[in-house]
Amino acid sequence: ETLLPGIQVRLDRAKLGVSASTYILRSLGYGAAFGLLMALATGAWLTFPAGLVAGFVFVWSQLEDRRNERLNRYHKALASAADTIVNSWRTRPSMNRALEAVAKYGQGDVAADFEEVRAATRSGAALPAALQAVADRRQSPVFDALATALIVAEESSGEVSEMLARHAVSTRQMAVIYEETIDAQRGQRSDVMWGIVGPWGIMVLLRLSSLATGGLGYGTEFFTTLPGQIAAFVSAVLTVAAYANSHRVASRGLVVERVPLERGAEDRPAAAATAPSRARKQEG
Repeated sequence: ETLLPGIQVRLDRAKLGVSASTYILRSLGYGAAFGLLMALATGAWLTFPAGLVAGFVFVWSQLEDRRNERLNRYHKALASAADTIVNSWRTRPSMNRALEAVAKYGQGDVAADFEEVRAATRSGAALPAALQAVADRRQSPVFDALATALIVAEESSGEVSEMLARHAVSTRQMAVIYEETIDAQRGQRSDVMWGIVGPWGIMVLLRLSSLATGGLGYGTEFFTTLPGQIAAFVSAVLTVAAYANSHRVASRGLVVERVPLERGAEDRPAAAATAPSRARKQEG
């Protein structure tokens, strides 16, 4: 009874968007297929449990790829929203009208998020608090940066349309960088998977072809012995460990340290104020 809630907490923390029961059933299905592949390749059924574990790692990797793709589409919609904000602000400098424009003309989840922010501010919530609520749910560095720019624009007493325009450009660039990163990650995972699974597939074909032609099966004599069973089990465990480690290493490129939006808004003016003094020191 305590296992499912624990798994669900991890799934929710990773924002994978599935229930614990669905994750377990799907993983067991893939795991059974991987275990059967390993057992057929060696004739050693002791490899089957390692295949079951591989199913859980593989399904988790798949869910992460789908989550990253959803976030990639969200970032592209944010880039479009940034342009909408700039156009709205140039027409009439009003935060409420800018939020309304994105809520009306934005794409999918981005429109819903900005409608949520607009509704919160109209109910009396401060803009930073309304944006922070969405930022905490989305866990997106691109949204964090756009929200910080909106807070700066709201609190500024001067003309900010050019600042928003520059940030719209940087939002598009961040969206492109994120897409390139997840593409590279997906490619690395695919290369490692085929590099690891490929030899097992070849062993299956050799063994089945040997059995089909009246032989005892490739490697059958050795893998039916106790040392052979142990060797096959160790090979299966190392295969799963190698894939799990490559999955973890490939994920590191998407780890971004986030800061509260209000702190980011405070840091911008401070950085801008200290830049001239640094320049004067360098000239001196």
